[in-house]
Amino acid sequence: MAAGRPYIQGMSRNRNTDSFSNCLETFNPTRSEITRSLALYSAAITNADEQHLQAAAHICLDRGAVSQQLYEVVLQSYLFLGFPRMLQAAESLVQVIPTLQASHQPLALNSDDLVEWLGRGQRLCRKVYDSNYQLLKNRVESMAPEIFLWMELEGYGKVLSRPGLNIVDRELAIVACLMMENRSSQLHSHLRGAMNVGASLQLLRDVVSDLAPAVPEGHATTLDILHRLEEN
Repeated sequence: MAAGRPYIQGMSRNRNTDSFSNCLETFNPTRSEITRSLALYSAAITNADEQHLQAAAHICLDRGAVSQQLYEVVLQSYLFLGFPRMLQAAESLVQVIPTLQASHQPLALNSDDLVEWLGRGQRLCRKVYDSNYQLLKNRVESMAPEIFLWMELEGYGKVLSRPGLNIVDRELAIVACLMMENRSSQLHSHLRGAMNVGASLQLLRDVVSDLAPAVPEGHATTLDILHRLEEN
């Protein structure tokens, strides 16, 4: 992205869009450009503003991201933001990258897919949560066993283990949307998870800083969690 490019020229302004518009206008990373632009795009999905979505998608493409990476960020968003915002993001992305429609292949599912998803979901969930995996499993199963099964099968197996986006980029995109929502408990889990799968503390701080103007409360929450993780 060339500094000063008017990604959001003519964007409507009100108190709900100004802060995120500022993130888009000032975004100019000098390192980890693709990872940080994808996190910015994930935050735009959270914000659910059409102009923000398209501006953030163009930023990603200009920074070197490929269409499949953006598509994967859209697909995984329903795990944290629900189907309505995912569907809005999918519709918006096709407007930016019309060739996405032609690249889609018909899906054919069978029972073997479920076995594969569960196996790779269990492996990835253990990797993300590391020493806290059993604590997570015990806590969630004590509330509702189905939820933990769905986390591993649906979340980590069917979605987050898909090819097309590496797990560090996935976790940082998750951190971005959770920061926008100021979900402190889940932020703690996924900030730690990002580090467990290889994200550096500097990269985490960069992503958090990129979004700081948009969400002061979420920014403060995230910085506090990062500080505690750093101490440990």
